[in-house]
Amino acid sequence: MPFFEYSAFDAANKKRSGQIEADSERTARQLLRDQQLMPITLSATKKKSAKKTQSKSVPNKDIALFTQQFAALVQSNIPLEEALRVAAEQTRNKNLKLTLQSIREKVLEGHSVADSMRDHPKVFSPIFRALVQAGEHTGELSKVLLKLADYTERSQKLRNTVVQATVYPVVLTIVAFSIISLLMAFVVPKVVEQFEGTGQQLPVLTKIMISCSDFIINYGLWLLGFIVLFSLIWRHLLKNEHFLFKVHRFWLKLPVIGFLIINLETTRLLGTLSIMLNGGSALLDALTVTSQTLHNRSIRQTLQEVTENVKAGQLLSKMLHNASIFPPISIYIVANGEHCGELAKALEQAAEQQENELNNTIGIATKLIEPILMLVFGVLVFAIVLAILLPILQMNNFSQI
Repeated sequence: MPFFEYSAFDAANKKRSGQIEADSERTARQLLRDQQLMPITLSATKKKSAKKTQSKSVPNKDIALFTQQFAALVQSNIPLEEALRVAAEQTRNKNLKLTLQSIREKVLEGHSVADSMRDHPKVFSPIFRALVQAGEHTGELSKVLLKLADYTERSQKLRNTVVQATVYPVVLTIVAFSIISLLMAFVVPKVVEQFEGTGQQLPVLTKIMISCSDFIINYGLWLLGFIVLFSLIWRHLLKNEHFLFKVHRFWLKLPVIGFLIINLETTRLLGTLSIMLNGGSALLDALTVTSQTLHNRSIRQTLQEVTENVKAGQLLSKMLHNASIFPPISIYIVANGEHCGELAKALEQAAEQQENELNNTIGIATKLIEPILMLVFGVLVFAIVLAILLPILQMNNFSQI
């Protein structure tokens, strides 16, 4: 069934535009009138417009909302093609709307939903497609979609927590150093002019401040250009997988950053495995897909080695323990689940425990970073003020002698 792009006036005389599905242009116009829309222009869309979505990603919040709506529609025993049509009309994201319309066309041609989603890898992740495929095979697609929606929402919340904890100190540091640099470049030189004709011996702290001020004035733009150039080169180097692997392995060795990365990746690993096993996927398939969701290349390689050993008949908990990376408590919970024959449930418990620990760690770290940064920048500002006041106090002492 073709789609038509339209522009129309609504009941409030406001111009609206979008897409509508209909058998013909006449039917499309009637459907718009049924929605109290007065069509202005109406034209059939080209199929290549749906293919463009392959190169455009969709925010996780929109994917999570679509998953919840799609699950509710499927659970109501609505046919898949009809559920996809309703979900496409419901979403406000244009890229997702076109993607769902393209998927619906393939479903109407006889393809499965999972197979149709493979044409849009930047919209639907490997775990999303694998779970939909498992749900279609087991006949419990609605249950799988509900778990997938919850997993997507939790992943988004975890990502937002990490981003907020990272962005805040970075922004605070940039703003503080920018203010200090402006003080050193414009305020300090004018103050120093007052001491040039006195011939007095300036304090060491004042000399250091003057040297820093001269450096910023003479080489500040060069330094800024070097930072920009270094950032561009660094970004280019990170596209090399071998270099990226070395950088990620180095990060794991850092005291605090390495601990946070390991906990974050462990949370992602356990959460993905639990949702896939609960969705009906086999353990080896779940491990293979999960390895692609990990961001740290070093941990990803470790999990790939664990997968090969599990394929050879080894226990998952034993291989995780031999990796010497993952937290012991998570490994213990997984081992207990293997012993009791409830690995999926154990992985879910381990994921929740690890997520709570990570949130607590990030919360404590954020509360500690703020006063530490404020103290450091306060000391720097105090040093600048003191460097300006010392010569003035020295001049007053000489005048009283």
